[in-house]
Amino acid sequence: MKIELTQTTLLSPAQIGELASTLDALHSRVLKTIERLNHDVAIRKAEIATRWKNAASLSASDVVRIAESETVAAIGQIKDNSRAELDSLLKAAAPAHNQLADQRPFYDSPVKVLSRAALGEPKRTEYLQQLQFAGHAEMGHMAQVAVSTKNFPLAAAVLSLLDRMPTKERPVGPVELASAMRLDDYLKVQEYLKLGDARLQGIVLAIRAWNAGKTNPLNTVSLAMYERDIDHDLIAEGDNG
Repeated sequence: MKIELTQTTLLSPAQIGELASTLDALHSRVLKTIERLNHDVAIRKAEIATRWKNAASLSASDVVRIAESETVAAIGQIKDNSRAELDSLLKAAAPAHNQLADQRPFYDSPVKVLSRAALGEPKRTEYLQQLQFAGHAEMGHMAQVAVSTKNFPLAAAVLSLLDRMPTKERPVGPVELASAMRLDDYLKVQEYLKLGDARLQGIVLAIRAWNAGKTNPLNTVSLAMYERDIDHDLIAEGDNG
């Protein structure tokens, strides 16, 4: 299978976390902006209603008609004035999310992340040399030792050697080994990617709902499901680290 090489820069989990944090902050700004705009709308509605409440020279139906017309115009003006501000926030979110999306091929498998672990370290090279003639039983045991001791150079060396073995002769699969290592870099990046996706969708849907003057319940449920799927505790550990 041929691999298409790209010029995409490989980012560290910390850098990916910063991108996710940027989208999180932009999402908060969008929600606060729309909250402010809705407050402005409420104030304008109240002002218009109060002004026309005691218009004795007009019939009740005329008062309602004129007040509604003025309210629609006022809301339209607020929306027109808000467009540039909301567009700038959306445009700021797009590049950050695109950079996140570009990292998916580097982190879409724990095997890929483990294959980069301890790269260039002497210990990994030593393990490779020591195990190059290891048989089925020894290779399986070393895989277990790597998992039990969280020895990432050993796990990476075993992974390299497993890749050379015929599939039927492997004592453990590469994915099974990489998953058992519980790689923090892999696990945290998955949550950063989920957070970035959820925040971009939240930004888009919030602006769309503001422009339409309503909220789509299905989209609200979708966002709730996105949020429920994010391990915020793991993200917080990464931020603290």
